[in-house]
Formats: sequence, C-alpha cells, structure tokens
Amino acid sequence: MAKELVMAENQAQPSTEWLENEKVKRILREYLDETDYRIYKELNRDGRISDTELGDRVGLSRTAARRRRKKLQNEGLVDVLGVLVLQEANLAYADAFVTLNSDLSQDDFDEFIAEVAGEELIYEIDEYMGEYDLLLRVWHASLSDIKSYLRNKLQAYDVVESYDTVPVTKTHKAWHKVLSNGQ
Repeated sequence: MAKELVMAENQAQPSTEWLENEKVKRILREYLDETDYRIYKELNRDGRISDTELGDRVGLSRTAARRRRKKLQNEGLVDVLGVLVLQEANLAYADAFVTLNSDLSQDDFDEFIAEVAGEELIYEIDEYMGEYDLLLRVWHASLSDIKSYLRNKLQAYDVVESYDTVPVTKTHKAWHKVLSNGQ
C-alpha cells in the first residue's frame, strides 16, 4: 500500500527528468528539447498514458502535451508501440550476423531486405559496415527451431554468402527499460 502511494505521488508530480550526460544531451538537443525528452520518457514508461496524465507528469496542459506528442510521432522521433518481451514469454531469440555476396546489386539487396522484412519471426534488421552486412534478430519457440528456421531461410537466398548465429541468453535492458525476468 505504501509503495502504491509513493508511485501515485511520483506520477502526480511533473517530471523534471533530463539527461545528466552532457554528451548525450548535446546529441539529442538537435531533435528534442527537455520537455520533449520528458514526454518520450513518460511514453516509454507507459505508452497507454492519457494526454491529460502525460501533461500532468511533464508540466503541460492536456492540449500542449497532445500537440507535442503528435508532433514527435509525426516526425518519426517517437513511436508508441507494443513489443513482445521475448524473455518474459520464455521464447528463444538470437542475433544472426549475415555476410552478403560482394557482387550483390542494389536491386537484389532491396529485394532480399523486403523479403526478410516480411518474416514475422525476424523482428529487427540492421545494416552494418565491416565484417558483416546485416544483423537479423530472430525469435522462435526454441534455439533448435531458430537454427532450423535460419538455415532454411538464409540458405534459400543466393545473395547470402554466410551467416553466424549468436543465441541471446538474457536481456538486461531493452528500449531504455531494465528487464526483470531470468534472474
């Protein structure tokens, strides 16, 4: 009960949180001011928060909070979405580092990206410079299923020269949140 009261008190007070790391602050200031950053942090804590509550937490009116939230969303700087926290669901997940053929055309690259982007079990695709060309983050019911899935998917594409898979054993922090499962 006391914990709930403290949480309710903290939520009722306007957030004054801002970055303490000067380097990160300088980088973000090009995109977000202090109020926008606080809006982002509150939405990251609870994406279902009402504009009224959001305004209360960041010291703005409901209308001003809604206007700023919508602007951040329209600019693509903030995306309020639901994510499946794989370790909380006890699902296996891994990072697949992919090397593509060096003679790959841009059209073939674009086609490959479009195809793997359509795969439900691949939840993130990042392009790299260096030893690997892509990172594919994939999940499945088990590590054995991941191995079979990647072997069947990636070996079916002529554009893939090789890939290395690294299973994830535990995620401590994701999306700027500390995760708790898997003690």
